[in-house]
Amino acid sequence: MTTQKRQTPREKAAATGIIAGFNKGHKVTRRARAVSRKARLGLPKKKLRAVKAIIAELVGATPLEKRVTELLRVGKEKRALKFCNKRLGNITAAKKKRTKVEDSLRAATKKK
Repeated sequence: MTTQKRQTPREKAAATGIIAGFNKGHKVTRRARAVSRKARLGLPKKKLRAVKAIIAELVGATPLEKRVTELLRVGKEKRALKFCNKRLGNITAAKKKRTKVEDSLRAATKKK
């Protein structure tokens, strides 16, 4: 599971107190805002990752992952991506899923 990079808003330069020009405006001290729940939503949690790994190990691959594995073994990367996109409904999620399956395939071949 990969972590997403989040863009941080650029810090505004401090106002100069002058009415015109760059950084114009009244001088104020900026309050630090708390990180919102929405911003924390996509961040990975250690416990959740561990639980998902254990479940995947016990249960095995999903039917989607099995099909993508077969497509990747044959060498049809684009078809695998299209299949993931159709099932997951999102190109970003599809790319992540395909890379995850590729990595697991690579690890399995390296283990042997």
